[in-house]
Amino acid sequence: MGVRPSSARPRQLSGAGIVPAVRGVLDVPGEAGPHPGVILLVGSAGWHARFAEITRPLAEAGFAALLLDYLAETGLEPSPEETRRHLPLWQAMLRNAVTWLGGSPFASGRPVGLIGYSLGAFLALSTAATLPGVRAVVDFFGWMGPPGEEVRGLPPLLILHGEADSVVPVSEAYRLRDAVIAQGGHAEMHLYPAAEHAFNAPWGPRYSEPEAMDSLRRTIEFLSRQLGR
Repeated sequence: MGVRPSSARPRQLSGAGIVPAVRGVLDVPGEAGPHPGVILLVGSAGWHARFAEITRPLAEAGFAALLLDYLAETGLEPSPEETRRHLPLWQAMLRNAVTWLGGSPFASGRPVGLIGYSLGAFLALSTAATLPGVRAVVDFFGWMGPPGEEVRGLPPLLILHGEADSVVPVSEAYRLRDAVIAQGGHAEMHLYPAAEHAFNAPWGPRYSEPEAMDSLRRTIEFLSRQLGR
């Protein structure tokens, strides 16, 4: 099976009876699997057709890449109050997605990694320690919750953040790294001095191609080390 284009609209991927349903778009390598799985968690603005420019290279690098539409049932751009209220539902969908992808013919029995962007990174960080099948997390310009709460037992973590981020300050990246290391975990961090929030979103006003390409390379190298190929 060849790569499924991410320009397709998200659709229900899980079977009947799985609540909440797993909704998203899957890109897979052209060669037969199973492959290590990667679940991408979008930011609060939600799905965009040009996510293909991020998921396609992951599939070409040998990963079964699922772009998860975890906001499908709750709407976009949630307020802080809505985020707290909806978080358990998002976490449930992410758990279902890890189970679905890990049991699919595309990634059967292979480890899974999470790549989160902003709100999606917050979701990944708040859930990953409770998901045995998840072996790595990549955090793009995200943040953590109450100090130390969700970093215990996190799998190896890569933090990618812009020092000029005016939405989620870079201090969050340092706080997360230090908390993970203090709990005995593994955390790598790379900062981009001039990069703003969402610097790797090719459809956004803050897009920076050099930083986007470098962060994608680092992501693939990190996931290759942690998940194998």
